[in-house]
Amino acid sequence: MQVEVATILEDATIAEAALQMRLEGVRSLIIEPLNADDPFGIVTHSDMVTRVLAEGKDPALVQIHEIMIKPAVQIPPGMDVEHIARLFRQTGIGHAPVVESGKLLGIISMTDLVTEVITEPSA
Repeated sequence: MQVEVATILEDATIAEAALQMRLEGVRSLIIEPLNADDPFGIVTHSDMVTRVLAEGKDPALVQIHEIMIKPAVQIPPGMDVEHIARLFRQTGIGHAPVVESGKLLGIISMTDLVTEVITEPSA
């Protein structure tokens, strides 16, 4: 899990989000909730390519809320790698926020899962 999470507001444009991703070296952004009852959302580089660029839309005119996934699939802290991998496969996602009691603790990606398995192989 990565504890430093890149976030963005849902009214930002795709162009702004792409720039932020490049500057922060990430492939997804968590959408900040509008209030305490609002769920987290997520937008990934793949969403930008398939829902904006491939459709010929102008990234400077499309806002995050138009393509984001909300609510995002959330991972509870402590979930084991095998269960997260199955959840990713079943839902077709590659990134998910780690959330406990409405608080964003981090984000986990497929890369994190592979790294965990390679650096901490089972005995």
